[in-house]
Amino acid sequence: MVLRSLFTILVLFPSQPLLAVITPKEMQKMMGIGINLGNTLDAPEEGAWAPRAQESFFDQYAEAGFTNVRIPVQWGNHIDTSYPYNINSTFMDRVEQIVDWSLQRGLVTILNTHHDEWLEEDFEASLPRFRALWQQVSERFAHKNETLLFEVYNEPHAQSFTTDDLNAMNAAILPIIRKNNPTRIVVFGGLKWMNPSWIVANPNKLEFPKNDTQLMLEIHNYDPWNYAGYPTTITKRSWGSDSDIAALNQWMDDIANWSTAKNIPIYYGEFGCTTSQTESTGRYTWYAAHRAAVEARGFSAAVWDDDGYYRVYDRNANTWDAKLLEALGKSVPKK
Repeated sequence: MVLRSLFTILVLFPSQPLLAVITPKEMQKMMGIGINLGNTLDAPEEGAWAPRAQESFFDQYAEAGFTNVRIPVQWGNHIDTSYPYNINSTFMDRVEQIVDWSLQRGLVTILNTHHDEWLEEDFEASLPRFRALWQQVSERFAHKNETLLFEVYNEPHAQSFTTDDLNAMNAAILPIIRKNNPTRIVVFGGLKWMNPSWIVANPNKLEFPKNDTQLMLEIHNYDPWNYAGYPTTITKRSWGSDSDIAALNQWMDDIANWSTAKNIPIYYGEFGCTTSQTESTGRYTWYAAHRAAVEARGFSAAVWDDDGYYRVYDRNANTWDAKLLEALGKSVPKK
């Protein structure tokens, strides 16, 4: 009942900060299973990879039953390369407009930095620019309610980007966010594209400050990649055997055990199976099994939807993959 009342307040007053702090555990429950607005603001320019965002998309997300929306944003093309590293005001306005569309519908919203590999490619030289980016973002969105989460950096993966760099990045950015967002939940991710296997293999390498409890871990996994990945990587043409289900449950149990030991809730921020797989090769079985595994462990999650290889919602046609929605426990909105 408390969470339901809180949710009502957040819907009615999306731009007002609340006195009550939402803990990561509470937030994990509120988030449930959501959807990514992929290939949109994370493209070099909005519209280059998928249709430009429309307010109606968020009506569709909410009516289908999704409860969080992750909004990936590539900032590199919209922030100056020299001091003071200003973000283009028109672009910032557009990001805020889209975030507001989500918050106004009561959707927990995750805002990040995405495809900004310039940070990894020359970390020490690029960190001042990255700090300036987050200073501007954290100031601009400080007045939003706390169902807006900040994800520091999407999928670190460059060979030159080390664990020390990752921890240094988080240590530099978290205080910047906390200056204006003292209790907003911030999301960290591990190396190897945020794959949970890196966290499990290196359980103590990603540093979480002990004096900050408003943190979550984000993981991504398109497992196994030779089945669920890009069409050119596919060598496996069926999924759903006992061994497939066992492999899924094993890595889910491993990361759940880490979460329990560290008291850090999990956000499975990207999962998906390419449209190159079909119902007959187990695509919907794959989604249903992942949903069941997520819900059984109490994780929050967001299906990857890019309106392309991982299409869930056809944005031009305004149509859904009904069987995929069913597999996720959602339903096609009524016309």
